[in-house]
Amino acid sequence: MTKPLIEAPTDDSSHTYQTLGSIDAYDAPLNCDYAFVVFKETDRGSNEWRVRIRSSQTTGVVFEPAMMQGKAREAGAQGKPFFTWGAGIEPSASEARQIEYRVHQTGGRPSEIEIVLRLRKFDGTPDEAKSLRVKWPG
Repeated sequence: MTKPLIEAPTDDSSHTYQTLGSIDAYDAPLNCDYAFVVFKETDRGSNEWRVRIRSSQTTGVVFEPAMMQGKAREAGAQGKPFFTWGAGIEPSASEARQIEYRVHQTGGRPSEIEIVLRLRKFDGTPDEAKSLRVKWPG
């Protein structure tokens, strides 16, 4: 088994960390790997938790349970299977990369987190898409 390019933090005196999944892909024009790890962070004192995504090349993302519950209920009421969260990269005519963080909902409750990742080939065209889906830890 290959060691992931990025890992969740290690447990410390105030938090525990549980890795839920990881994904990486290569962007040829920049000659670099984009790596992501999804993990659950639990406060040892309060037992409150959140899900985080740490990235090697982009800003991270935080998923607070109460906020995700409200957004999932809203998406469910609108008939949407998921909503996006965090600062991703949307593809356009001049930018082929796509990094999207999706929270899937079932019955108005968060059910999964998905990272959709499409980087570029050497000529700048979109490479094959990759995806990682992990269960919502609630």
